[in-house]
Order: sequence, then structure tokens, then C-alpha cells
Amino acid sequence: MNEQHTVRFGGFRGRHAIVIGASTTGLAASAAAARHFDHVTNIDRDALPDQPQWRKGVPQSRHGHILLKGGQNVFNHYFPGLTTDMLQKGSVEVDMANDICWHHSGGWKKRFDSGFTMQCQTKGFLEFYVRQRLGQVPNVRFLQNTKVEGYLVEDRRVTGVRLADGTTLDADLVIDASGRNSETPSHLKALGFGAPEVSELKVDIGYSTTMFEPGDGPRDWKAMLIHSKPPATRTASLLPTEGGRWIVTLLGWQGDHPPGDIASFLEWTKGLPVPDLYNALRQAKSLEPVYRWRFPSNLRRRYDLMASFPEGLVVVGDANSSLNPLYAQGMSHGAIGASILDTCLTEQRAEAGAARIQGLSRRFHTAYSRLLDE
Repeated sequence: MNEQHTVRFGGFRGRHAIVIGASTTGLAASAAAARHFDHVTNIDRDALPDQPQWRKGVPQSRHGHILLKGGQNVFNHYFPGLTTDMLQKGSVEVDMANDICWHHSGGWKKRFDSGFTMQCQTKGFLEFYVRQRLGQVPNVRFLQNTKVEGYLVEDRRVTGVRLADGTTLDADLVIDASGRNSETPSHLKALGFGAPEVSELKVDIGYSTTMFEPGDGPRDWKAMLIHSKPPATRTASLLPTEGGRWIVTLLGWQGDHPPGDIASFLEWTKGLPVPDLYNALRQAKSLEPVYRWRFPSNLRRRYDLMASFPEGLVVVGDANSSLNPLYAQGMSHGAIGASILDTCLTEQRAEAGAARIQGLSRRFHTAYSRLLDE
């Protein structure tokens, strides 16, 4: 029997938890909740693909994604051997000092065998294999093509959700992992709780991404990162991904956003501080159109500071705090947030008693805020 099955009743012991969102944070949160609730329902507005591919509701999934060690540790905790299995299916492990050709602030970083690794794959690939493993947990079910329209509230406690088709689902705990465009602030305001204070740092980064088939020729690196020295406004990453391909993402700010056609994409790389990426791509074959995306600002919704907040609701991942993707922290910060929720549920039972929800929301948002402050 898998580890997550044998320990799932070690904590809160509630009846039903609802998780909004089936991206990586929502999947990790569902796995965490499955240890504490008889039943977990994961709800997503998308149709969930039956193969590794991007989803319409996650527009940034076209772009390069890195699973840092903190995120790997969380996923392997809930799904033992997951990242090893993904390596066998095509994910690529990269030593962060030895395998990356990294130009930063005017010079090339020294390369050496560090033992610190990250795992590279497309976002759709990662979601698919995590979703497969979560689907094997017997007390978890998925509701896809389903939109949550609002929260049910009784005595200042969220008691479930209202769906777009007018039906409702009751729950002891609702976990919002719906991403940056979370509707929780508007739902709370409509219910009379007010909206959270928002801290915003404008960055206005533009992304352009496409896939390449590597050209022939020897290379002593697996990945390439080029960070410009200020005041320059261009950065780029080349990451290995499943199928022996490269996923290349160009990033620009202060209006210097990369273009959306392949010829201009290649031309834009000439403006990087070194020609190495351009030279590598000139030998490679473009495999798909160029996809663009803009990230306007870092957002932190201060649920931990709200004077009035309902019990029975927690907000995690980008729905809580959306970080600049340039630093590749998003998936790992969401997964670690799910593990913090797991710990809070265990502590909640120890201090308040089985299935007693009072105080959990504040406990979690306070603990999660400490992570974000670091």
C-alpha cells in the first residue's frame, strides 16, 4: 500500500475538503488534504488532458518551468518515487552548477559538480504525471469542466461552494489554489468580509517561448541561462525537456518585450549580452509557433492581516501570492504551501480536537506568511 494511504488519517480527520484548481499547487494541496479528510474533491474549470500537454486555463504553461528541490521534495513526499519515475519518462535532471552554461552580471559562472539539482520538463508533463498519481489515491476525485461561482457561508464559516450550474457542494474546508486570477477577494467582499490588502510590485515582464530540436555538434552543457547586467533589459533561458527538445524562453522588461514570430525571436537574442544562445539556436530546428505572455506584477494578498476572515477557507499558491516567474519559484512555493497546510491540519487536531475547524484559517495564513517573508 502506498505511503499516502497508510498515513492519511494521522491528522485533522474531517469529512470533506474541496480544492479549487488542478495545477501543481492544487494537486499538492489535494494530496495533503487526503491525509486528513474522508473525501477530497478537486475542481477545475478546464477539461483535464489525458496526456502530457498544456491546458487552456494555464496560459503560462507554454513557457519554461523548473521544479526546484523544495518542490521536488514535497511531491516525492506525497507520491514516493514520482520524480524518479518522471526521469524515466523523459524529464531531465540538471546539476545547477555543472550542467548550466550561465552568464550572469557580466560574466560566466564557474561550473562544478554541486550535487544540487533541478528537474526540467514542460508544465503539462509535470501536471499529467502528478495528476495520474493523485488519481490513485482512493479518497480523491476530480470534477473537471466545472467552475466555482461562489462560497456558501453559515455563521461566518465557509461551508462549501456554489457551482456555475447552480448546484452546491458542502465541505468542512475549502482550499483555493485557483491561481493568480483567484476570485476569492471578490467573493469575500460580496459576503461582507472585505477584501485583503494587496502588496504589488510592478515588473511588466514579457515572455516569448518556443520549442527547438537541438542541432548536431558537441555540447558540454544541458541548459543555458543568460541574465543581463542592469540597466540592460533582456534575459533568456534554454532548458532541456522531454523528447530531447529544448524549450527556450526570452524575457524582457521596460517595454523591451520579445516578439511573437520565429525570425524576430532569433533576431531578439542577438541583443543579449553574449551570442551563445543565438549561435545554439541558429543550429537548431524550430518545432512550433512562438507563444507570448505578459506578467504585470508580483502580487501578495495579505489574508494573514484581515481583521475579518471566515473559518473553513484557506488560500494557497499564486491565489495567495504570485511571484515573478523569472526566479522559477512558483511551483515550489505552491507545493511547500500545501505541505504547510498539512502541518497546520495536524497541529489543529492536536490543539483543538478532531475535525474542529475554528482557528485553522488564521493558523495557516500566519504560517504561510512566514514562508513568504523569508
